[in-house]
Amino acid sequence: MPNALPLKTPIDAVRPPAAPGRLAQREPLARLPLLLAILGALTALRLIGLRLSVVDLFYDEAQYWSWAQNLAFGYYSKPPLLAWIIWGAERVCGDAEWCVRAPAPVFYLGTSLMVYAIGRALYDERTGFWAALMTALTTGAAFSSRIVSTDVPLLFFWAVALWAFVKLVEAPRWRHAVLLGIATGLGLLAKYAMVYIVPGIALAAILSPRARALLRRPHPWVALLVALVVVSPNLLWNASTGFITFRHTGGLIIGEEVRWSVLRALEFLGAQFGVFGPVIFGTMIVVTVRLVRGRLAEPDRLMIAFSLFPIALVTSFAVTVHAYANWAAVAFVSGVVVAAAHLVRERAWGWIGASLAIGAVTQALLMVGDVVADRVALPFLKNPNPYARTLGWRDFAEKAGAAARAAGAGAIVSDSRGDLGALLYYLRDQTIPVLSWRTEEIPSFDLGRPYGPRTEGPVVMITACRDVARIRPHVDTVEPLGLTRTGEGTGGPRGFHAFRLTGPKDPLPPLAVCPFP
Repeated sequence: MPNALPLKTPIDAVRPPAAPGRLAQREPLARLPLLLAILGALTALRLIGLRLSVVDLFYDEAQYWSWAQNLAFGYYSKPPLLAWIIWGAERVCGDAEWCVRAPAPVFYLGTSLMVYAIGRALYDERTGFWAALMTALTTGAAFSSRIVSTDVPLLFFWAVALWAFVKLVEAPRWRHAVLLGIATGLGLLAKYAMVYIVPGIALAAILSPRARALLRRPHPWVALLVALVVVSPNLLWNASTGFITFRHTGGLIIGEEVRWSVLRALEFLGAQFGVFGPVIFGTMIVVTVRLVRGRLAEPDRLMIAFSLFPIALVTSFAVTVHAYANWAAVAFVSGVVVAAAHLVRERAWGWIGASLAIGAVTQALLMVGDVVADRVALPFLKNPNPYARTLGWRDFAEKAGAAARAAGAGAIVSDSRGDLGALLYYLRDQTIPVLSWRTEEIPSFDLGRPYGPRTEGPVVMITACRDVARIRPHVDTVEPLGLTRTGEGTGGPRGFHAFRLTGPKDPLPPLAVCPFP
């Protein structure tokens, strides 16, 4: 890989080369007002769409909401930042579904602006402008700006950290080192995938002489120390719980049965065309091929360094275990910057327009779909309603509450983390407590109060499992109350079995996994 910059690109030809120690000349902010207007309007539309949506909180979202009611430095399956964000949103606009999800479009606004800043610092303002628009209107952003998930703050803090690193490469300053550390620490508090920033910096040092020189200075090492300080409360919380979040996260990979399949790796790569957008990911592939051939300018190599590792690592995992499409989401930030830079250099305005058009159409379809979600029917799908998994949760919780009242129960008990989240959220205004009964499969989780020997009076257990035998040894009496159908007519039908329980025994062990599929 050559250390010197290659021959001048079209951008180099229309402006003087960067001064020594700088990756790009300081650019004016001529396009920023227009960008702010576009992104502000898009964010407002997304918030209006959330307000009009009829889509119930998915159980993951309801679970995150429940965490926000009991703030802590860590939770069973995720770090704590998203719960803190939801807690803050509730102080602003309440606890309705749209408000729980409202931070998502706001964070995407911030991520798009940071992408603008990265593009402007590395290339020029024009590149930053188009990269920001492509970020805001990629297919993945159109989808995930409608839900509350850990990826949303993760991408924002990754973008902040990447900008700070670019500024450090340009000219080491302590304020950027501290910002890099804070952003990295907060990103780790959002999702542990933020750790990809470390191999990204290492790969950047291999591909870029200026990034390599930076590692000989104290700034990146101080940034690492700052990041450890910021994330330390969560590390201490994990240590006090036997590193439960780390074990859960690792179990998603090493706990799964290994099945070798190259096709599964290809499926993961194919899914990235949907997550990143076909134009962006396709352009990233083109640029990466040029990297292998040694024909990339240093700014391009810097950006590819932060995309290549997460995608390569998760693709290698996908050969043996199932890999979710969002596991390499952080690669998007640098990927969209280098894709925009390449397309602007090539004056490929048609492809830029196509990327924006695909995102805009996707956004419009999703906004309309969210408003009529309970009436969507696509006959070519196995389940005609693509919203099936996110509908019917309110009905599920309300019928569970009705079953408990009819049985004279003082509490509802559930053995499912997902069901618990929905019950806690949709019964939040009712007085009946929601309790958890941990299982052998999930030995510990932090939703609701635990069901145990000190629970007074009868309770109604709500479960997807019809087996009475796994319950009977642990309580004095079990009375089956039958199957209740829920979500019918919404496109998301499901149901639950109810049991009236009395006299939980001491000690109450984890409940056996349901023997029925």
